[in-house]
Amino acid sequence: MPEFTAADVKRLRDATGAGMMDCKKALTDADGDFAAAADLVRERTGARMEGRAGERTASDGLVHAYLHTPTPGMPPKVGVLVELSCETDFVAKADAFKALANDIALHIAAMNPVVVREDEVDDALLAKERDFAEKQARDQGKPDHIIDKIVDGKIKAFFKEKVLLNQPFVKDDAQTVGELVAEHQRTTGEKIEVARFARFQVGA
Repeated sequence: MPEFTAADVKRLRDATGAGMMDCKKALTDADGDFAAAADLVRERTGARMEGRAGERTASDGLVHAYLHTPTPGMPPKVGVLVELSCETDFVAKADAFKALANDIALHIAAMNPVVVREDEVDDALLAKERDFAEKQARDQGKPDHIIDKIVDGKIKAFFKEKVLLNQPFVKDDAQTVGELVAEHQRTTGEKIEVARFARFQVGA
């Protein structure tokens, strides 16, 4: 029988947000090796979650407030409120989930996205961007057969600039904010989503 304690199970739960039985089984299968058990939890709960993603509801979570002070000792100039949703209060109370909320709020303060996801972009604004990109391509003398590809590329760049989940994460631009959320989703085995946010800036 592998040697691990109730404290080890709790530590694994705190680190992954997974259920107690999932953590106990992972520690047993990993012969008490914490790192290996954490990998097992991520693999098992992530696979299970992805298989039922459409059936799950993120009805719990938290609202996180972040104030950005560019100069120590000076009043903050940017503030962010972000609602980060998950499925259970257990995950909502986990330090990793709170840290994720703070990272997302920090990112919003720095990068000033307009909406959370692509389908929230106003249709009229999107049509305007498409028309502008097409006119620009024609004015530059681009051939008709590649104009659609050029427009699609411009819209993709527009989403990358304005849509939170499409933006490169400010602390690690090798991944997008959406990929960051998905990583935590796999780790916890729960559906996690940014429900909404509000950004305030002095003088803006």
